Amino acid sequence: MQKVVYSIKKVNRDERIKGIGYLADGNLLIPAKAKNGNPYIRIFDDVSKHCTAVPDAENEFKGFVTVAYSDVQVYDKQKNNYKILDYVETTYYVWFKFIK
Repeated sequence: MQKVVYSIKKVNRDERIKGIGYLADGNLLIPAKAKNGNPYIRIFDDVSKHCTAVPDAENEFKGFVTVAYSDVQVYDKQKNNYKILDYVETTYYVWFKFIK
């Protein structure tokens, strides 16, 4: 495992998450909190395959990672209830830098 500083942003959104995480077997592992406050480890798969080196920068990488979610609950305002979508893809812009 290698320690990294990361910044992750959903494409077409302004909010960004950043902090210190780990790169293990090409996957980015970051700490996160669930809505109920419980901590868990969030995993972005194959980040090292999708990110390329930043020109003129040492140990920095950036790229786009697409994450697939299944059985996603989405609120329907017209019907005032939730419906479940079988499959949703979300694209994230990922930047990370190795630290010692």
